[in-house]
Amino acid sequence: MTVAPVLKTTIDSRNNHNLEKIIPVITQALIGEICQQVSFSYGDELKLHFGEMTPCKHPKLAHLLRGSWRFGARATPWMVKHQGQILVVTSEADTDEQIAIAKEIVKQLEHKKLIDLTVEAETIRLTLSFEDGYQLILDPDLEDDSGLAHWELFMPTEQVLAIGPGYFWSCKSIHEP
Repeated sequence: MTVAPVLKTTIDSRNNHNLEKIIPVITQALIGEICQQVSFSYGDELKLHFGEMTPCKHPKLAHLLRGSWRFGARATPWMVKHQGQILVVTSEADTDEQIAIAKEIVKQLEHKKLIDLTVEAETIRLTLSFEDGYQLILDPDLEDDSGLAHWELFMPTEQVLAIGPGYFWSCKSIHEP
């Protein structure tokens, strides 16, 4: 298993076009993987599991499966599109019923192959494009002061790519503090 060096930076708004070049290189091996599972954890954190599914390593969680690639988005609004038509926008889901519907709609990404991943440097908007014309789009609030990453990608190389808060991003070993 190869572990790349730690990369950490804050994107300068005058030079943030590099993000559009760096992220595809880091995530290139994810393209072509199947989204095996869509789930939600505490705080309604959206989680997508890609690749080989294996039991969690912690004994108390061994009954749960996780993908070799794990994508998570916390307090970041997202939308799902199908063939250009918006199916759901979470920032517009106010009631428990609307949130439940949004969770069911995003499950349509299960068993779909990821065909592209793009980041717009100016807005840090992330688009995950899947087969059959599905897209998951995250629109981070760059003014959010929660201190949480907008999204994270845990990789089979035991590294984590974290984008946010703001324009900050890092790629480091999961064993680093």
